[in-house]
Amino acid sequence: MTLAPNLTEIVFAVGAGDRLVGVSEYSDYPSAARQLPRVGGLEVSAERVASLAPDLVIATPEGNAKGPVMALAAAGIPVLVAPGGSLNQVLESIRSIGRRLGQAQEAERLIERLAARREEARARSRTHPPRRAVLLVWPDPPQGAGKHTFGDDILSEAGAVNLLGDRSGWPVVSAEWLSTAPIEVLVVPDSPQTRPAYDRAMSSGPLSRGAVSRARVVRIEESVLTRPGPRAFDALTELSRELAR
Repeated sequence: MTLAPNLTEIVFAVGAGDRLVGVSEYSDYPSAARQLPRVGGLEVSAERVASLAPDLVIATPEGNAKGPVMALAAAGIPVLVAPGGSLNQVLESIRSIGRRLGQAQEAERLIERLAARREEARARSRTHPPRRAVLLVWPDPPQGAGKHTFGDDILSEAGAVNLLGDRSGWPVVSAEWLSTAPIEVLVVPDSPQTRPAYDRAMSSGPLSRGAVSRARVVRIEESVLTRPGPRAFDALTELSRELAR
């Protein structure tokens, strides 16, 4: 059982999706994940998890509330914590999940493919001057990717200077900061659910004034850009190609 969408994606990617008995609320990729029982969002229901009798629960330290996860461990249900705070941690989580599920070879092959794509992006980033950029995961209030996040890795390895790289985690920034920071590229998640909020912010909100309003906007599918799983390397590839243009 997985307690976050990125972990669901990893289990399917290493070839063990058919063994999942339950997933988190927003697990929608691949399409087969949509048919599985739900156990809640970041605040999962420990009772619902236990009722499905999983042999293993995979959780994330970045998102899952500690209380329900600790309750599951105390009840004797094995828990594997798989971090996603960086692209390196994503690869390590793929490795640890693959080994735990008896899919070590499949996991290593996936890691090799992702590492090769990562090197291609890094090489592409050396063909142009660094672009000054911000990656916003929400527009109002504006919240972006700071240092020690996989979002920071995506920016820097694609060939950008993260203007929030001096702040840790996922900081909320002011409209005044966005209007004066020397932003050349604004990277945002795109989906039918998020697009109206970004459009409002760009037309009359915190993204409508000053430097950020003149920045080049790169839209990347929301679930690709904001989940620390295998498809984060798709975001890296896509952004590196955009920045090389």
